[in-house]
Amino acid sequence: MCVVFLLAGLSGLVDILVHHGAPLPQDIEYLVGCMAFIVEAVLFKFHLHGRTEMDVLVHTLLVYVIYANIILVALEIRYRHSIAVALSRAYSVLLQGTWFWQAGFLLYNPLPGAVAWLEDDHDQMMVVTMMFAWHMAAVAIIMLCIGAVVAACQSRRGHVISDDVSDELRLLTRPRPMDVTSQRSATGDYEVQLDSDSDNDHYVDSTAP
Repeated sequence: MCVVFLLAGLSGLVDILVHHGAPLPQDIEYLVGCMAFIVEAVLFKFHLHGRTEMDVLVHTLLVYVIYANIILVALEIRYRHSIAVALSRAYSVLLQGTWFWQAGFLLYNPLPGAVAWLEDDHDQMMVVTMMFAWHMAAVAIIMLCIGAVVAACQSRRGHVISDDVSDELRLLTRPRPMDVTSQRSATGDYEVQLDSDSDNDHYVDSTAP
């Protein structure tokens, strides 16, 4: 487990460095993340020798999810702007985390007075398989709820921004009120223009034959 945590921490460190513009090779964050998942899959795959049937089942389901993470991270290198791939990877990582937590309670329940599972009982193994399906559905529902909340917040924020922009446009397009001096100056110029026009008309009439 120390190796798994070490590589997961390394992947997070590389993500932070890439985010802050460190001079690293392109797509290094995806490669390190993919390597972390591959090492995790190898470790869980080959430590099942001599385990009970339920232990093997729980870890096999976990390894399947880790395989999905490896494939999705590799796909994200090619389709990094795909929302479907990004959401699928988030779903798979979240499912791995919840099932990891569930595996700990199934095999090593820390609660005092908890009844141990019969790890070689077929019926209880079927219940474990059904619990994995419940985790898949629950993770999907959780992601849908998060998406709905984010969409609602973005929509509300968009309306607020739209209202602010409309107010600014109205302020910009509204005619500015003139002060008293400007009004008097404009009125004086208008009267001078009228007098000039009247004089011109009178000059034209007096010179007419």
